[in-house]
Amino acid sequence: MAQFKARREKENRRARPVGGNPGDVLCPCVGLDIGPLSGPDAEKARFDLLTAWLGGDFPLPGQDRDDHTQRDQLWEEHRRDRKRLLECGEQGEAVRIWYSDAPYSLCGLYEVLWLLRDRDCPVTALEMPRWMPLEDGTAQSCLSWGELSPGDWAAYLPLEREIPETVRRAVAMEWSRLRAENAPLRAVINGRLHSVGEDFYDPFIRAHIPDGTFRVGQLIGEVLGRCQLGISDWWIAKRIRVMENRGELITVSEGDGFYRNEMRRAR
Repeated sequence: MAQFKARREKENRRARPVGGNPGDVLCPCVGLDIGPLSGPDAEKARFDLLTAWLGGDFPLPGQDRDDHTQRDQLWEEHRRDRKRLLECGEQGEAVRIWYSDAPYSLCGLYEVLWLLRDRDCPVTALEMPRWMPLEDGTAQSCLSWGELSPGDWAAYLPLEREIPETVRRAVAMEWSRLRAENAPLRAVINGRLHSVGEDFYDPFIRAHIPDGTFRVGQLIGEVLGRCQLGISDWWIAKRIRVMENRGELITVSEGDGFYRNEMRRAR
């Protein structure tokens, strides 16, 4: 706790405001690296995915699986933000996109540029760098913007660059192709988005399954921490459950929720 407090105090000392109106921050899309992107049932499928992410598949201890208040609120916020983004683009307002190489984030960048493909509005972007030197002489490394302390966002503003119209058209075309492929997953391979199968990340999980008995949550943490894939713990948990159903893994004892189950490899 002392180390945590010292780090927070250091972050607060160097914090600077980004400026602007918090009400202008939009999140028009979420989790587009997973699930369908097009087709008559795409909207319902994405709604069902949100339900699964927020405890439908792996509820927390004591969580009411029939309470969908958070899901409904987030779904409405995304729909509202999507509508507002299109209206802003139609009116020629400037759009700034913060993104990283995490699959969900790069998919979000592609989706926004695809949505704005027929809008005549200026678009700039800030890409999360692998290493960012800070004014206090340290360097920061994050996989996504969600890992960043709020006070540090302003330090990244000098990285903002305009996205030329030619690049916007090229990205929109690339996203149209990915939408047409409509794969179960989209992954970043050599810096580019590719459609991949559901089992794409399975080798990373298998490589970190320890000998003997292990807890599901520990395996998930090991994969997330060491592989830096930029994907959700939910998807790793889904694949571990698939491995269990196939007989690759065996549940030794059940805990308070799937993440606390103990498993081992099948002999």
